[in-house]
Amino acid sequence: MIEVIDNFLPQSEFEFLQTEMLSDRIPWYYNDFEIVDTDTRHYQYTHTLYNQGYESGAFMLMDPLIKKLKVSKLLRIKANSNPRTLFHRKKGFHVDAWKNCKTSVFHLNNNNGGTKFKGGRFYRGVANRMIIFDSEHVHTGVSCTDQKRRIVLNFNYY
Repeated sequence: MIEVIDNFLPQSEFEFLQTEMLSDRIPWYYNDFEIVDTDTRHYQYTHTLYNQGYESGAFMLMDPLIKKLKVSKLLRIKANSNPRTLFHRKKGFHVDAWKNCKTSVFHLNNNNGGTKFKGGRFYRGVANRMIIFDSEHVHTGVSCTDQKRRIVLNFNYY
């Protein structure tokens, strides 16, 4: 089952989170390739907010999302920033590294890219949209062509 919740956070909480995550106070780290795509022409910037005990300085910003998702055990939160492409490009269908858990994708900005499920629907990048699904669902990010970048937060948890 895939659950899509628009306006996931109250507007004031979302605007604060969006402002902080898109500011120059969040360090973004260049990746020569995306995890499922080793073509070095396709790159992304990431920021790991949490990974099995590691917490970045920006981790506290995730508190409203973690509470609303009702997370009992957090595995990872990673922010992905993908630059605009000339044409929509799928990054490669995959499942996240953890099995038998939940995956959620939170969109931080409006764009014409989004999240696509193998054999299923495409969900456009809508700011403040949360997509929640079982980690076994095969999915991919789709680049945008209408904004400078597509920015999402990827959660893995129980």
